[in-house]
Amino acid sequence: MYDQTPNKANGYNRNLYRNPERGMLAGICAGLADYFDIPLWAARLIAISLFIFVTQLFVIAYIAGYFLLAKRPRRTEQKADAYGQKEEHHLFQYQKPAAQRLKDIQQRMQEIDRKLRRMEGYVTSKRYQFQREINDL
Repeated sequence: MYDQTPNKANGYNRNLYRNPERGMLAGICAGLADYFDIPLWAARLIAISLFIFVTQLFVIAYIAGYFLLAKRPRRTEQKADAYGQKEEHHLFQYQKPAAQRLKDIQQRMQEIDRKLRRMEGYVTSKRYQFQREINDL
């Protein structure tokens, strides 16, 4: 049976790896940038800031990251789309553009608002009060 216990080899079941191919020193910043889906320069800027302000803590954390995070596997997967065409999917798949994600969030919020209105309408209705009185008997 397949064991899904989080460990170093499987990226702690969170796809968390070092990325030495993109990294300058062991690939810790590159791996964290991949994991948090932020630009590599931003991860490096955060690392430099931490190094300047809390040097000892940063060095300990960076060394711990080197030993606790495995190198990113080099595999890619072949997957057929709806039309049977092969499409290459890399280990890290990037999300939709920010504008599309904002539209998706707006649609989800409108759906939540609609459900909330329906629920409030039911809770304040006479039918709800009637059902509650029947249940109290």
